[in-house]
Amino acid sequence: MTKKPTVEEKLAAAKARGKKAVAKKVEPAQQLMLPMWPEEIRGVPNAVLRGALFTVSKERAMHKQLTPVAAVDGIEIRVQNARLNQQDLDLFEMLLHLQREQPLGNEVEFTAHSMLKALRRPTGGSAHERLTNDLARLMGSIVEIKWIKERKAFLGALVESAFRDDETGRYVLRFNSDTMKLYGQGHTWIDWKERQSLGQNNLAKWLHGFYAGHALPYSYKVETLRELCGSIAVLREFRRVLKRALDELVNINAIASWEIDSGNLVHVRKTPTQSQRKHLARAKVIHKKG
Repeated sequence: MTKKPTVEEKLAAAKARGKKAVAKKVEPAQQLMLPMWPEEIRGVPNAVLRGALFTVSKERAMHKQLTPVAAVDGIEIRVQNARLNQQDLDLFEMLLHLQREQPLGNEVEFTAHSMLKALRRPTGGSAHERLTNDLARLMGSIVEIKWIKERKAFLGALVESAFRDDETGRYVLRFNSDTMKLYGQGHTWIDWKERQSLGQNNLAKWLHGFYAGHALPYSYKVETLRELCGSIAVLREFRRVLKRALDELVNINAIASWEIDSGNLVHVRKTPTQSQRKHLARAKVIHKKG
């Protein structure tokens, strides 16, 4: 029986194919590529997943000036204009997925119908209008992400511009080349089918991305998780939906188990991936040497 390749092996193969393809298309000095990942994976910058940049709320607050939102230690995030949520993140991840196959700055092309199908949305007229509004929001929301220790910051829109042909329904979209700097501070591999299986459960989607990049997840208080995901629910209600969302992650095998202790601390256990196990082993060796 043929051995099924691991996620790490798929990533390595995809990266090799991407490098070979780019070498044929552009000169080395022009090669500014996102990390390559296979079809079933989405590569997402860590800073996008570790705070309230993309909230769980369906209500969209408006900020006239750059306004701080919650983020994990080491990162500061400020936003201006319409707030983004998990539906916006679905679209953003799909757009990054298309961009990964060519240098940043090159145009990304897709039809509205194909994008709506990929997002598992209806394909009628109102859905096309919603897609246009979602793209406009990604272009209009200004984001500042600051890495405290590195003393560096990204400031700008997550999508630069788009052109639409109404006869064909085809979009031509462009990212700013500075998008690459988001990946320079680390990224997380997201299982796209797992994320899609969570449907409209925005909190489960946020938690799925938040914990995906952690080999050994930190324990957070219920109140802290409420702040980090941008929920506006009262604490008692948030605790209830949090339990249901964590159960959803167990059901899709994204995490192994969870519990909330008497101090309202949320403990999540998961099985590290092969690459995460290697990282943990290296960290253990360094700690022993220290």
